[in-house]
Amino acid sequence: MSEFSGKVVIVTGSSSGIGEAIALRLGELGASVVVNSANSVEAGKAVAAKIGANAFYVQADISDKDAGQHLLDETIKRFGKLDILINNAGWTSLVAHHDLEALTDEIFQKTFEVNVWCTWALTKAA
Repeated sequence: MSEFSGKVVIVTGSSSGIGEAIALRLGELGASVVVNSANSVEAGKAVAAKIGANAFYVQADISDKDAGQHLLDETIKRFGKLDILINNAGWTSLVAHHDLEALTDEIFQKTFEVNVWCTWALTKAA
């Protein structure tokens, strides 16, 4: 029995890079994995296919509350539960330290929505 057997994991931002590596490894360790991205549908489906029958892909922009709920709903529909959320997706905008006036409300809001809101909303809903 693998250490993650019976566990259901969502890995946001897992169509490439670090998120992909996390999703693949958790699949190897026996977890059922939900692969996610905002836009990279084909890449996300390919990652899920690499993992196998215990994985599938859900396109959802996690900065959007309804899309985040869709991600959770599809996970529950397929696997019946959610045990672990890996909030790998992230977003930032470079703002020079000496020019904090460039940190607009829009930049702050999007950063919060992607990097913080998703984690809170998904764990609250689960």
